[in-house]
Amino acid sequence: MAKAPPVRMKAPMMYGRMLRISWETTGVEEATHHSIARREQLERGRRVLISSETQRLAEFAQKEAPRDTGIFAEGLYSEMGQTLWGEWHATIGVRGEHAFLLDYIVGGTRPHEIPTGGSAAQIAKGYPLTFYWEKGPGGPGIYHFWSVQHPGTAPNPFHRRARIRWQPWAQRRIRELGMQVREARER
Repeated sequence: MAKAPPVRMKAPMMYGRMLRISWETTGVEEATHHSIARREQLERGRRVLISSETQRLAEFAQKEAPRDTGIFAEGLYSEMGQTLWGEWHATIGVRGEHAFLLDYIVGGTRPHEIPTGGSAAQIAKGYPLTFYWEKGPGGPGIYHFWSVQHPGTAPNPFHRRARIRWQPWAQRRIRELGMQVREARER
C-alpha cells in the first residue's frame, strides 16, 4: 500500500491573539511530476483540504474554548489565503472585544489586584468594581468594591485539546488525498 504524501502540521499558539496553522506538503513534486493535470488536481485537493480542515479545527477550538459566557469562543474564526509566492496558509484567530483574553486564558494569570473600575473608562469615571459574586460574603448577589485581589487563573491550553481532537480527522483526509493522487497516477 502506497503512502500518502507526508504533510507537516504546525499548530503553535502565538502571542498576540492568533493561532497560525502552517501546512507544508512534501512529496508533491514526486507524486505529480508525470502530468500537469495531476498536479492541478492535487493543488485543488490541497486547497479544499486546507480550507475544510482549518474550519474544522476552528470549530473544535470553539468547543474547547472557555464557555463562561461564550463570547470569547464566538470570536474564534478561520481564514485561508495565499502568499505572494503561491503557498497556501490558514489562520485561526480571535476577533472582538474579548480577543485580548487569549494570552491570559492560554497562559493563565498570577494572583493580582484589579483596581477601581477594572477598565480604563470606568477608572476615569471613578466607578467601583461591580460584579455578580455567587459565593460572596453575603451570599449570591451584586457586589461593589474599589479594588479586589484576583486569585489568578490556571492555564487553559484549549488550542492543544482542539488540535488533539482534530488531528485524526486531518490525517484521514490527508491519506484520502494521497490515495486520490495515487489513483490518478495509475490511470
